[in-house]
Amino acid sequence: MTHFPTSPRTRRTGLRHTLLTVCFTVCVIAVSGLAAADPISPQCWQCLQRLALELPSVNPQEDPSYEQGLTAGSVLPALANCSLDDGEIPRLQQIIKVFTDAQVAGGGAAYVREHLAWLPKVSAEDRAKLVDGATKDLDTTLRHLVDHNCRLLLQSHFDEGASRRWVLKMIEIGQKSRETY
Repeated sequence: MTHFPTSPRTRRTGLRHTLLTVCFTVCVIAVSGLAAADPISPQCWQCLQRLALELPSVNPQEDPSYEQGLTAGSVLPALANCSLDDGEIPRLQQIIKVFTDAQVAGGGAAYVREHLAWLPKVSAEDRAKLVDGATKDLDTTLRHLVDHNCRLLLQSHFDEGASRRWVLKMIEIGQKSRETY
């Protein structure tokens, strides 16, 4: 084996190259670790706050047991992920009505399938997903539909007995939890 003498300059260059390679590797690992972490919610919490302030200041159907029965952990995922697009509300309301009627009529997935066919703004792919959801669990799918849109979500909490104060408190908790990331 032949040994080539190295000059101090060659050793420094090799050391510098090794350090750069190690630093680059550490940075790649650090960035990939951040990418694997929970993404920070892009939710506009001020927008949610404005929507909540549109609710009446006093809820005639206020039910303190409703508020006590829901933890922030059960409410925040929907708040953090709901859509602020009011343009989708008419279509969502039609779909929600079909699911609600299916519950009341006891028709289940068959009722949903039949009545969604009459809604031209629901694509075949969406119809198939909705019928599949109705087949698996009508109540849960209905809740997901309501939770999809922020305005509908806040209104449903209000209609079910939440006070505007409680809704605003949940939004504040959500906003603070995202600020700590």
